[in-house]
Amino acid sequence: MMDEAAARAEILEAGRRLKDRFFVAANDGNISARLSDGKILITPTGVNKGDMSAEMLLTVDGEGRVLSGELKPTSEMKMHLSVYRQRPDVQAIVHAHPPTATGFATSRIRLDQDVILPEVVFGLGRIGFSEYGTPTTQAVPEAVSREIADCDALLLANHGAMTVGASVMQAYYRMETLEMYARIRLVTMQLGGPAALSEPEVQELFQVREQRGWGGAPALEIDPRAVELVSQIVLQVLQAQGAGLSR
Repeated sequence: MMDEAAARAEILEAGRRLKDRFFVAANDGNISARLSDGKILITPTGVNKGDMSAEMLLTVDGEGRVLSGELKPTSEMKMHLSVYRQRPDVQAIVHAHPPTATGFATSRIRLDQDVILPEVVFGLGRIGFSEYGTPTTQAVPEAVSREIADCDALLLANHGAMTVGASVMQAYYRMETLEMYARIRLVTMQLGGPAALSEPEVQELFQVREQRGWGGAPALEIDPRAVELVSQIVLQVLQAQGAGLSR
């Protein structure tokens, strides 16, 4: 989980980049990060994401109760909290409206039907597609929950896109990758259709992704001292059982 100072800095940087790349307009989009103490740092509603200051960000608990901050949290907070509850490995979320990816989302055209770039598998894995729900309502987090378990990027039907990561900047970079992929897919459609990779080729890419640790939940770090302690306890139990049988 992220240190609060680092998370605030990354949220501000990601917000500026979203604005500069026109992935958001006006007050669109929202960003959040899970902090080391379990609290959630989240962007406010009604503020341009490129013009935020650190003081504008809010901290909320797992139920969405505001713990610090003067402004109101994003109206899409329910979606963020739902993802954090379902994905313990996710430490940050970016929601935006990158034009090309959002064009696919509003046309309800999936981006996971044909794989045409290895880099997309390595950087995003499967691109999910969340069915439409009225923004700000419980329908959105429910729709996202049905897709987010096995993907780090997804289109939100008639709404935009969402990416997740182990840090804010990783989630943001995944948004860049998603938008670039959508642009390339659009070009291939204009040129007569993509030359998709075969299923064996795609499976091999996913195997490489898994082997390199480029996606999914991070591997648990096991303390060797804990292993030794458990081994000693198991040995003592077995010895005690053996002694009981011998009697």
